[in-house]
Amino acid sequence: MTIKNILTSGTLAAALGLALLGTSACKKDFIDLNDPTRLVTTNGYTDSLSIVNGVTAAYSSLQDTYGKSGANRGIFLFGEVPSDNSYTVVSGERLNEFDTFSLVSDNPRLQNMWQYSYQTIARCNIILGRADGVKLTAATRNRLYGEVRLIRALTYFNLVRLWGDVPLVTTEIANIADAYTYGRRPVAEVYKQIEDDLAFAEANLPVTQTGVNLGRVTKGAAQGLLGKVFLTEKKYKQASDELKLVIDAGTYALQATYANIFLTTNEMNSEILMAVRYTKGGFGVGSPFTNYFLPAVSTAIAATVNGGVGTGQQFNSVDADLVAAFTASGTTDVRAAASYGTATTTTTPIYYTRKYNDTPTTAYDAENDWIVLRYADVLLLYAEALNEQGGGNAAALDAVNRVIRRSRNLPVATAAPAVDLPASTDQATLRTRLELERRLELNFEGHRWFDLLRTDRAITVMNAYFTKAGATTRIDAHNLVLPLPLQELQTNPILTQNPGYN
Repeated sequence: MTIKNILTSGTLAAALGLALLGTSACKKDFIDLNDPTRLVTTNGYTDSLSIVNGVTAAYSSLQDTYGKSGANRGIFLFGEVPSDNSYTVVSGERLNEFDTFSLVSDNPRLQNMWQYSYQTIARCNIILGRADGVKLTAATRNRLYGEVRLIRALTYFNLVRLWGDVPLVTTEIANIADAYTYGRRPVAEVYKQIEDDLAFAEANLPVTQTGVNLGRVTKGAAQGLLGKVFLTEKKYKQASDELKLVIDAGTYALQATYANIFLTTNEMNSEILMAVRYTKGGFGVGSPFTNYFLPAVSTAIAATVNGGVGTGQQFNSVDADLVAAFTASGTTDVRAAASYGTATTTTTPIYYTRKYNDTPTTAYDAENDWIVLRYADVLLLYAEALNEQGGGNAAALDAVNRVIRRSRNLPVATAAPAVDLPASTDQATLRTRLELERRLELNFEGHRWFDLLRTDRAITVMNAYFTKAGATTRIDAHNLVLPLPLQELQTNPILTQNPGYN
């Protein structure tokens, strides 16, 4: 039984993790009621099994933040829809506000992401506060701590990139009054905690996970994520050093065929450093993305892609601007065919991503994992970190050339094919090419908007995109962070709103 199977039996674990959550939506007199169906955390986490179940609950929470039917729509709404890769046709759920940069603080999707993120953090904090009192070997305890500290770091990394200053909670909140003492902390302070958590995870996680532990996080995941964090902070030397550890370890490798990365029969393959795991079968932990992303207009497409199970929602559709970027890349770029398809039953083509194709058991219950970090991402991040330290770096060119070769179905280790960037490539040219390669390589994996933020290119790229499309929308600095959810502001008076939002 892998971590994927363990999640299907995680109901008790999830309940344990939820015991002190939901404070933002409940009045105190309701909280004080004695609910006989509610598990109190003081009655749990008293033995090794409950600690392990609690760690599983933290993994389970990642489904809520990265996307789950009946919970948060997912990271795609924050990482793809605001970008030039994607658009949504859905206005009833107010997803379109992310697409048009017209967000209002009462948007329920903001509240969902905030709530489920802090639920994840709370589950991690409970383990970190309770496991010292449980009989475990030091190695086991530190490994479990490493897992939840990585999960906590990833969650804060998403929060700080979305909202900027956010409440920093690193201990279990024992009562509702304490919850109201947490105001927003500076971005630098949040990043310091993220770095500390990932450094601990790096030191205490195993190099690989196999058998029943397959899918749990590893040392390489901690190193890769820490390198990405350093790069986001513009700590370029630290970023390249950390990412080089992943490359030099030899634990991960590019898949020979790009399309194979995303097959449900090839999950946790050699390229995957970390993924949020899902499994179909009516267990409540299936992936919704097949139905979320399919066109809403084509029965024929649905039958081909998902066996006709459920309808497409078109929450996250491939923008024609991304298709044009693939067209410009040339017919030899095999990533295009693996990345998107076309619904041709309408007069205007509708493009959809192929990275989440599966036949669900029922609607929103498919098998597809959400890849958080993979080796091609690491190679491109490494090239970026080196390039920002000075142009003309042979190691940077080698890293990006490996990704380019695979995109043309050429052996990664082949000797200097014509598609390689030349040794004379300067810093500015490589910056531009890396932006393009990341867009094409990692499309619809939740990275594009965050990439534009990290490289300070969001305003320039998006305003050019709107101009080209003939749209009147323009963005400025205030759009680079989200409005805090209205419900949180009303509940906790010490929270403040981001500039430019009501």
